Amino acid sequence: MQIDHSRQRAICSLLSVAVGILFFAAPIAVAGEALNKKEGDTISSFSRWVIAADYAADGSLLVTAGGESLLYRPGDVVVWKSDGSRVGELSGHPTAVWAVDVSSDGKLAATAGYDGLVKVWDLQSRKLKADLKQHKGWVRSLAFSPDGARLASAGEDGKVFLWNTKDGKAAVTVEAHKGPATAVAFSPDGKTFVTGGGDNLVKVWNAADGTAIQTLAGHEDTIWSIAYSPSRSQFVSTGADRTVRVWSAETFKQTGVLTGHKDWVTSASFNSDGTRLVTASLDGGIKLWDVQKQREQQGL
Repeated sequence: MQIDHSRQRAICSLLSVAVGILFFAAPIAVAGEALNKKEGDTISSFSRWVIAADYAADGSLLVTAGGESLLYRPGDVVVWKSDGSRVGELSGHPTAVWAVDVSSDGKLAATAGYDGLVKVWDLQSRKLKADLKQHKGWVRSLAFSPDGARLASAGEDGKVFLWNTKDGKAAVTVEAHKGPATAVAFSPDGKTFVTGGGDNLVKVWNAADGTAIQTLAGHEDTIWSIAYSPSRSQFVSTGADRTVRVWSAETFKQTGVLTGHKDWVTSASFNSDGTRLVTASLDGGIKLWDVQKQREQQGL
């Protein structure tokens, strides 16, 4: 596989900007409880790439992933307090970490990257709980189930694994996509999970046994992210085709297409009541959408 380093550098730069906006800009703090920072504050200055970030739902801890390079040097995963002080590191990946996720109760963190390894950590003690080795190649996306009992990982090998977080065993394995599996997210009730891939498809699966429920076509290029609304009524997928597609979580029909970004749309996040959506793109823009009216509310 040919790696487009210029694209990856752009992604990393955008992520570092998006982290600042999503975590610290009060008007659009959509990923949970806002941290104890004022709008425009900086948690830290990074001399290396910031590739991924997530934080505990109560806003007490933030986890960031980065490194001196994207491929060949050890990945730095750092845990921060809400006041910006550094708690410590989650050390163990020999190459850059691309995906980070924190369980909804804030007890566990998961990391994965180019090394094909998925690691589960006790976030308070920062000790490794499980080393999950099944993927062949880059692991693109991680998602804890709402109850934290399972962790989904999506990889370059096209597979998605659902891991039991207690014993580290793979409970479900699906051959999800022809080409890389690039995105994964659980439904708010944990009964289903949704994946996106390099085959331009979005797929819905039964979380209990991994059986396929629905295949959703519409995107014209690779899927980059999937986000469920807290209202449970809908979810969105974003892609390299520069679109954000809105899907009914009940009928799995496409209910809207949000356009306006001029490059890959790499991430999306709903606010706590599902009325607003933030999307980030490689065009350098971050857009705020009114979900009900399906129109842009504010461009950043």
